Amino acid sequence: MSETTINLKDYLLPLPWHGEFWQSFNDRIDSQRLPHAIMLNALEGVGAESLAYSMAYRLLCTNVQSGVACGRCSGCLTLAAGTHPDFFYVAPEEKGKQILVKQIRKLCESVVKTSQQGGWKVVVINPADSMNRNAANALLKSLEEPEANTILILISNRLSVVPTTIRSRCQIESLSVPSKEIASQWLSGKAEGKQVNIDEVLEIANGLPLLALDYIQGDGLENRQQVEALLDAMRHANETPLLVAQACQKYPPDDLIDWILSYVHRLIVGELQNKPNPALFLFLDKLIQARAWLLSSANINTQLLWEELFIEWAQIFQSQR
Repeated sequence: MSETTINLKDYLLPLPWHGEFWQSFNDRIDSQRLPHAIMLNALEGVGAESLAYSMAYRLLCTNVQSGVACGRCSGCLTLAAGTHPDFFYVAPEEKGKQILVKQIRKLCESVVKTSQQGGWKVVVINPADSMNRNAANALLKSLEEPEANTILILISNRLSVVPTTIRSRCQIESLSVPSKEIASQWLSGKAEGKQVNIDEVLEIANGLPLLALDYIQGDGLENRQQVEALLDAMRHANETPLLVAQACQKYPPDDLIDWILSYVHRLIVGELQNKPNPALFLFLDKLIQARAWLLSSANINTQLLWEELFIEWAQIFQSQR
């Protein structure tokens, strides 16, 4: 489990747009047809991690009520405190990096042991697409020879990156982006007392409710708007790429690349929809490649990366001035 203590009220119940999956999940538990491995495939911001925790609570609770964990038993309380002996959470040791083979080997050694609470053992791997090749290979045995009353919940927002050997051994559940109406209603309940245009924030977050919530509660929206203003300034030759690259060093690289990707995509389908420019699509490809580099274990010089990208970005619009 992560170092942050889990807030019970945030995870006992699934999010409103996960209701259909939740009903199916409970039905499979009741009929003893739960698969040994489930892959939650979803965009970041849809709430796959939240759903994984809700599933863990449901399985580890000793006093389930109407298909939902009680929140009061020893199973729920130890899970909330991060001390449940039968819950295993695997994530990159550093944000944006890979899950290493040593982490998976340690997990496999723990999972083969008898459940200390006499019930389910629950494993969450997040994100599964960050496992390097050796880590994925090390996980195969646990998938091919599953332990009794053990479930592996893998989370991925880039399913195509997950090796076929892993995907084929999991039941894949794709989680959709909720409707604007459902997302707005949920966000309204979370943003009480805050002066914010929920529909506008949700649009900036590409309809992803948890990303929108992060923007409302933190400084992510302000940072993202600052970056978009800099991109606009370069478009109109009001800022130089080198100075902008230096200014962007203060932002987390993985967040920054996602903000730029989203901004360029919105330009293509919005403001510049009737002004097709092949160079914009080539630039998108470079951004996607840059994102892959940042997610790899390579030691990337981000200053040089931003300089190269921003110089090309400014050049795209030179001929239009």
